[in-house]
Amino acid sequence: MSIEFSRWPNNYMMSYQVTKALGMASLGATDVTEIYEACKKINPDDKDTWHREWLITAQALERHGKEAETAGNWYTARNCYIRACNYYRIAEYAVMDDDIEKIRIFKKVNELFEAAGQYFDVRPEKIEIDYEDVKLDGYFFSPSWIKGPKPTLFALNGGDEWSIENYFWLGPAFLSCGYNFLVYDQPGTGLSMYEKGKGRRADSEAFHSRAIDFLLTRPEVDPDKIIVHGESFAAYDSLRFASFDHRIAAVISDGGTHAFDWKAMLSWMPPSLAAHGMRILGAESLEDFAGNPRFAYDLEGVLHQIECPLLVMHGAEEILVQPNPLTQALKNYEQAGSKNKTFYAIEDRRLGGLEHCQVDNINVLHEVALNWLCSIGLGPAAPRQS
Repeated sequence: MSIEFSRWPNNYMMSYQVTKALGMASLGATDVTEIYEACKKINPDDKDTWHREWLITAQALERHGKEAETAGNWYTARNCYIRACNYYRIAEYAVMDDDIEKIRIFKKVNELFEAAGQYFDVRPEKIEIDYEDVKLDGYFFSPSWIKGPKPTLFALNGGDEWSIENYFWLGPAFLSCGYNFLVYDQPGTGLSMYEKGKGRRADSEAFHSRAIDFLLTRPEVDPDKIIVHGESFAAYDSLRFASFDHRIAAVISDGGTHAFDWKAMLSWMPPSLAAHGMRILGAESLEDFAGNPRFAYDLEGVLHQIECPLLVMHGAEEILVQPNPLTQALKNYEQAGSKNKTFYAIEDRRLGGLEHCQVDNINVLHEVALNWLCSIGLGPAAPRQS
């Protein structure tokens, strides 16, 4: 993220969140003026101002959306609810490990997403994924203008990524191209963690394979064309998953780690994100990680089992993957057993997309991923005819 676009140069993580928000503006999921109005009133050294100002923005949009809906103006209502969803998510970022407030915000975002979703071209279907003794909530989308079984993009959530955020990041783009789209609150994310008590685990196939089981029950899904996309923490998940579940037709790993150094990473994070990270992993302190195999998130000796085509994406300004992000991405590519594999480094070409998971220009992610899917015969359907 070049310094010109860093809101607070001495506070990388908060600046990164603002970059993410700005990146969603081109998708219609945020607005540049709304972001800058909130930022003007935020003191990056006071997390309470962060929480307060994003909540004020979200609540204002929620109010305008309800007024518009009452007037019969579904278009403005939908768009207000969409942007409110994302500002509530940003507000939650600075909340410490406070179950009550986090759960309140998660539920509010779900409520607003479903209120907006009734006006989407492809409406979300609420679904449940069976896992251990609980049901994990998610959303399935299928474009009705494509008849018969279709390719499906199954999007995995990153470490601090919400299912609904993931939808805005990828869903509309892939749905418009004729793919089904699935996202769910996997263990370690959203209400699956904060309300149902399900944390992440290194063997991600243990839960993601349950979602494949679900997809194979759906007549809209072509069972030979299930594509898995994972970014950030989920870029590790996607590679581990594809190593053990060979029902996957293609896998995309964006901004991924080869082996997590938890002590180094969590020590570098701000307190709210570090607390969230510890909760994801089920650790009480940094000392818990020393020599404990439960926390060995390491792809060494595993990746040779991947059989499907693989795309590894890496932004040239990646710094969230630590240490040595380029080395870790190259290890994932080099060790993968795929006969058809591509390493795509996004470097300076005036368009951005250099940041972690292309948050500075999500259009670059869409371009690279869809170009690659075309190259392996899983590209978009023909444009929709009016």
